[in-house]
Amino acid sequence: MCASASLLTMAGSADIREASVWAKLDNPSEGVSAKFFAAKNPEKKFEAKIVQLGDKYNPEIVKIVLENLSPATEYVYEVSNGGQKSTGQIKTQADYKTRTPPPDFTFVALGANHINDKIFDEAFREPGGEYEIFEAVKNTKPAFALWVGALNNYRNADTGSRSAITSRLAELRALAQARPLLNSQPNYGVFGANVLSDASSKSAANHSKVFDIFWCNPENAVGNARAYSFSYADADFFVLDDFSNSSNLDYKSARPKMLGDEQLEWLFTAIQNSKATFKFIVMNTPVFNPVENGKNFTHAEQERKRLLNFLSDKKIEGIIAISGKKDYGEVTRFIRAGSYPVTEVTAGPLTARAAKEVSEMNYFRVPSSSTLCRSFVQIKIEGAEGSRAATITFFNSKGEAGFSTTIRESDLKKFD
Repeated sequence: MCASASLLTMAGSADIREASVWAKLDNPSEGVSAKFFAAKNPEKKFEAKIVQLGDKYNPEIVKIVLENLSPATEYVYEVSNGGQKSTGQIKTQADYKTRTPPPDFTFVALGANHINDKIFDEAFREPGGEYEIFEAVKNTKPAFALWVGALNNYRNADTGSRSAITSRLAELRALAQARPLLNSQPNYGVFGANVLSDASSKSAANHSKVFDIFWCNPENAVGNARAYSFSYADADFFVLDDFSNSSNLDYKSARPKMLGDEQLEWLFTAIQNSKATFKFIVMNTPVFNPVENGKNFTHAEQERKRLLNFLSDKKIEGIIAISGKKDYGEVTRFIRAGSYPVTEVTAGPLTARAAKEVSEMNYFRVPSSSTLCRSFVQIKIEGAEGSRAATITFFNSKGEAGFSTTIRESDLKKFD
C-alpha cells in the first residue's frame, strides 16, 4: 500500500456509510479515476466520487468520496492518474447502537513532524529523524490517527509563501516511510499555529487555506474555525481550532484568546448533548496544563476559566483531553475542587526534535509520565458496557512501550 512520489494519497475520515480519501495528483490535466471494493470481495468494484478540494492555486488536490458503504467493513481504494496508481485501505465504523455492546478499539495521537531540508533547516540544531516511527505506529493497527501536532514544521523561509507552505506539508505525505501508515486507517487533522503567533500573522490566510485542502476532516462545525466533531463507538471527539480566532492582544479590555466565543459555545453545547462514555477534547494547545505561558491554554485565561466552570457547573462526565505542541510528552491529571480530576495526554514530537529535559514546572504532571524522546500515544478503549476503561501508553520509535496509565469509566463520574 504505497504511492509513487508524484501521486499521493491518504485515507481521510470514515463513518458508518461513507469514507473519504485525499489525493494529490501528478497531472490534473490527465484526469483521475478512483475505484473501491470490499477487501473480502475484490471482484465487485465501485466507482468513487471525485470532488475538487484544491482551489485555482492547487487544482491537483482532490477529495475522493466512497459512498453507500457497509458498517464495520474493510475497503480497498485504488486511485489512478497519469499512468500512476496508489492503493490503500479504510474501514467503516460499526453500527452497534441498540444492537451490541460498544466495541473495543484503539487509536493513536501523533505529535509534530520535521522532515529534514538542509537548505532551510536551522544551523547547528538537531533536525528531524527516526522516521521508522511511522512503521511502529502502523504496526499497532489503530482504528484511526489523530494528528495533533504540526504535519511538518514550517521553516523561517516558508511563512511568506503559500507555495512553500504547500510544499512543506506535501513532504510528509510523500515521505516513503509515512505513506503506508497514511493509507492504512482514517486520519484526522487538528489545526494549530505551527510556528505562527496568532491569527494576525502575515501568513495566517495561507496557513488556513492550505490546511483546508490537505485534510478530509468532517465538516467544520462553526464559523471560520476548523473545529469539528466525530464519534467512534462510545467515544465522542470534539476537535478544536486554537488558531483561526486567536489573538495575543492584552490591552485595555482586550485579553488573549485562542478559541473565540462562537467556538466555545459550540463546544459547550456539543459536550452537553453528548451521551458518550468518553468525551475527548482535542486541541493542539494543552488544555489543562496549569503552567502560565503562551504554549498552554492558560494564555487565554478567560476562555479557560469559562471551560472549567462549564465542566464543573454542568457536572460533565467522561472528559479526557488530548493535545500536542510540546517537544516532550506527558500526562497531566488536573485536580478540581468538587469534581473528578481531568486527565490530559500531551503527545510529544513524532519525528521533530525532542527535548532533552522538561522545561515546565507542571505540578499536575503524573509522575514518570515525561517522555523525552520521539514517540506516539496509543489510547485503548475496552471493557464491558458500564465498566469501560481508557489506557494511555507512550511508544518510542522502535514500538517499545513506555509510560502507561488507565482511566476507568467510574473515575470520570465522581462529584462531591
